Amino acid sequence: MKILLIFDKDFPINKTRLFKFLSGVTTEIKFEIYSKDFSIEDSVITKPGTFNKIHPAIDKIETFDRVFCFTQKQYIDNYFIHEDRHLSIFSLYGWNYLTNLSISNGVIYLIVDYISLDINPTDFRHHETTGCIYDFLWDKRGIDDGMRQARFCLNCLERISSHISDETQLKIFEDLKVLMNELSNASKWNTDILNKIEESTGTIKKRKTKSQDGVNIVIASPGDTDIERRLLLDSLERKFRVDNHEKHCGKRIMVNGWEDLASQNGYAQDVINKKIIESSDFVVAVFKHKLGTPTKDVKTGAKRAESGTSEELLQALDISKSSHPIGMAYFFSAAPVISLDAPDKEKIESEWKRLTEFKKSILDKVIYKPYTEPTDLLSIVLKDLEKNIMDYIEK
Repeated sequence: MKILLIFDKDFPINKTRLFKFLSGVTTEIKFEIYSKDFSIEDSVITKPGTFNKIHPAIDKIETFDRVFCFTQKQYIDNYFIHEDRHLSIFSLYGWNYLTNLSISNGVIYLIVDYISLDINPTDFRHHETTGCIYDFLWDKRGIDDGMRQARFCLNCLERISSHISDETQLKIFEDLKVLMNELSNASKWNTDILNKIEESTGTIKKRKTKSQDGVNIVIASPGDTDIERRLLLDSLERKFRVDNHEKHCGKRIMVNGWEDLASQNGYAQDVINKKIIESSDFVVAVFKHKLGTPTKDVKTGAKRAESGTSEELLQALDISKSSHPIGMAYFFSAAPVISLDAPDKEKIESEWKRLTEFKKSILDKVIYKPYTEPTDLLSIVLKDLEKNIMDYIEK
């Protein structure tokens, strides 16, 4: 799906950061930003009047599957959106009266809302405010709850999942889930969804690889990620080569894990840090439902870090020294499903809480990404590695 985004003159959003964000999290949905100056002349938006004026003014409008235009001018009926042919106009009129969240979050919400309707085999809408993306929002203030939850309710998720069989729509569906996860993570903490993009720009200078043979990658993960870990260790290096990522960035990768260490004396985490982390160029950290076992100071017995994986990632996120590897982080997109009578229910909840708190603590240190299944993770890591090697590793 190819979508052109157009913004009315003086619309308060950083288009560069928006494009970087969307390009970084979606795979099937491709976005372009209209580069020319644009202004809606009407003081109030009407259909078809305003649409008829915009259609001929947009270059090659027919080459896009959809054209989304964003404005703060009001519709005559005060709706969020109307459409005509390829064009949809989104009105974020009176935004400050609807929510205290950033208008950037609203743009992402309305994009997801429209595309969710596009893949919906029915015309179903919730007429009450539930937080589901399929809420009609008769009361426009419901968009605040919609952004903070950013989800498909269980019934809608089952309905959509059971009706979609086309491969392209399935990939679009996955993109929507990723976008909603990013939106809810930002909105529930009253954060602008685009802030991470700004904070991560220009913080790492280009560096040489630590080995002449290629780029050293270490996989860091707690014990509940066996499938993901095995897939990355077994397939990442080969796929990077055969899928032409190596050709594009001009660097070979070498993937390692603690499994490559020989049995030896010493505290395990210290050995991993010395033998693997210090010699790596990138740390790829993967989390599912657990944070892992805390590490300790061998001399005092005091807790050193929340877990071995978190310690390895935090070293990589400390960019004060160029000798530290570069960190990349990935979190499973769904919480664990727990039976009410499960004997380890409290332990699972405690682990999930620890992981959630850790995720929050690194929010301003790394652009972390969600994944929905191991094969998705492999695809995302491959693309991210290529980009990061090109951006941060000297040729």
